[in-house]
Amino acid sequence: MKPATGAQLWSLRNLLLEEPGATFKKLAAAGYTVVEPAGFNISELTIQGFKPEELKNLANDQGLQMVSAHFQFSVKEASTISDRAASMGIKYIVRSFFSNELEQTQDTYKKAAQSLNQMGAIAKAFDLQLAYHNHAHEFEVVDGILLFDILLDYTDPDLVVFQPDLGWLGYAGQEPVNIFQKYPGRFPIWHLRDIDPVTKRSVAIGSGIIDFQSTFANRDLAGLEYAIVEMASDTEDPLGKILSSRQAIETLF
Repeated sequence: MKPATGAQLWSLRNLLLEEPGATFKKLAAAGYTVVEPAGFNISELTIQGFKPEELKNLANDQGLQMVSAHFQFSVKEASTISDRAASMGIKYIVRSFFSNELEQTQDTYKKAAQSLNQMGAIAKAFDLQLAYHNHAHEFEVVDGILLFDILLDYTDPDLVVFQPDLGWLGYAGQEPVNIFQKYPGRFPIWHLRDIDPVTKRSVAIGSGIIDFQSTFANRDLAGLEYAIVEMASDTEDPLGKILSSRQAIETLF
């Protein structure tokens, strides 16, 4: 069964504020069926400048489903965040974090895993699934142990799943298939991001160095449900690159 394909909305935040209907319409016309916002403002209870329900309705009006969203939050904020996330009708609440909060030690990663378990339990109470999105720093080896492995080994699979960013994995020199083999079924939602071999900046899917073909060949092992194209915040013409990436994705199935 083909996974649903979607677009991460953070790089499109300015376009969405200016032309939300037209932007969502272009994503739907390209063949995307799901979207993923980010940038939740906990003091204003908005996401990318919209009330969560408003952004959901704008997407739904163009036939797009909001299945996941990125939130930065602590354990203390998890109930408030989960309540807002549930109002969006999403399935996955994604936490990408710790680059500035977390020292690169085994002990701090174990504590981070405990926090993820706590957040995940609270999310479950709102019928949400917590997911963790990686960057590159989790793939440092400390005293012979890959820090990313600690997050997987010390989190409850029922409470915490993972959203591998294939661009960051490539940047860190990691083979996604090796991770899928070690932790099968724990990666239901991916970020598809290709990177330029020289600048390491985001490029359209299929025009960079990431080997999507072999990774997608193992999507059942990973447990993939949703494949979401992401562009970095500083990407030139992010909408154009996201739209052109849709054709490249079709060749992977």
